[in-house]
Amino acid sequence: MDIKPLKKLASFQDLEVVPDLDKVLGQLYPALANYTELEFRSDGKRIDLITLSNDLDAVDDFLSVLGDRGTTKAELLTMTALSNFGAGSVIGMKLPVAGSVIGGEMYVRAAISLAEVEYFLKQHGVGSEAIAQISGLAQIFEKDYTHILAADATSPPSFSVFFTTYLVPGEEQHDRDRLQQALVRTGVTEDGIEKFLPLHRLLGASRPETLYFSWRIKNGKPTIGAKIDYAGVRLGLVSEMLSGIGVANQARLPIKWGTQLNVRQANYAGLVIGSHNLSGVRAYFTIPSTTH
Repeated sequence: MDIKPLKKLASFQDLEVVPDLDKVLGQLYPALANYTELEFRSDGKRIDLITLSNDLDAVDDFLSVLGDRGTTKAELLTMTALSNFGAGSVIGMKLPVAGSVIGGEMYVRAAISLAEVEYFLKQHGVGSEAIAQISGLAQIFEKDYTHILAADATSPPSFSVFFTTYLVPGEEQHDRDRLQQALVRTGVTEDGIEKFLPLHRLLGASRPETLYFSWRIKNGKPTIGAKIDYAGVRLGLVSEMLSGIGVANQARLPIKWGTQLNVRQANYAGLVIGSHNLSGVRAYFTIPSTTH
C-alpha cells in the first residue's frame, strides 16, 4: 500500500497519519496484499484501514498491532475469542491509520445461526434484552442467521450484528416498510425515520443490490439506532448523503477521495441513524494493493 495517497486523504480532514504506519503496514502486509480498504468518516475523527483474511496467522498479526498500541489483554481476549468462533470464515480487521490510534474492530463475515450467535454473545456479557432484540430484528429481516458478527476492542466489549436484505425492482414499498419496522425496533423515533426515508429512496433505487443493516450492543445492553449500508454508491450520491445529514460543507470530500484513489464510486456507503437524526456518513473504498 502506497502511503502517499493516504497522507493526502488525511490532509482533507486535517488529520495526520499514525506514527506507526510503516510498522503496521509491514506487519499486515500479507493480508493487505490481497485486500485493502479505507473508510471515510463524516465526523473527521480518523481514517480506518480494513483488510480481510481467512488465515488465523493474519489475525494474530492484527492482534499484535493492537497489543503494540496498548490494547489490554482483556480486550484482546474478546477479539481472539471471536476469531476462534469464526474460524474457517473470512475475518475482517479494521484499525485507525490517520487521526486517533485508539481502537480496532474485528468481524466475522459468514452466515452464523442465531443460536450460535446468541450463545457466543451470552458468554461475553450480553444480556437478555439485547439477545431478544437480535431475535426481533432477525424476524423482521426473515433470517435465522446474522450476516456479520463484529466486536470492538473495548472493555467491556461492544458488538455489532448485521442483517441483509436484497433490494429487487418492484419491492420498494416492502423494503421501506421493513426498514421502518427495524428502525422502530431499535428505538429510532418517527422524526428520525422521516429524515432517513428520502435518502433511502435515493440510495435504494440501485437494484438489484444488497443492503446491510447493523445494530450495536454496548456494555451488554441494546443501543438506540442503526447503520444502513448500500453497495456501489457513486460519489455524487455520497455527496448527497453528506448534505442530507446537514454537513454540506463536506460534500466535496468523497469526490476528492475518488480523484485521489481513481475511483468513481464507493464500494459501500452508509448512514448512521440516531434516535431523532441522521448522525453520520461512512464510505468504504477498496484500493489497489501495492508494496508500501
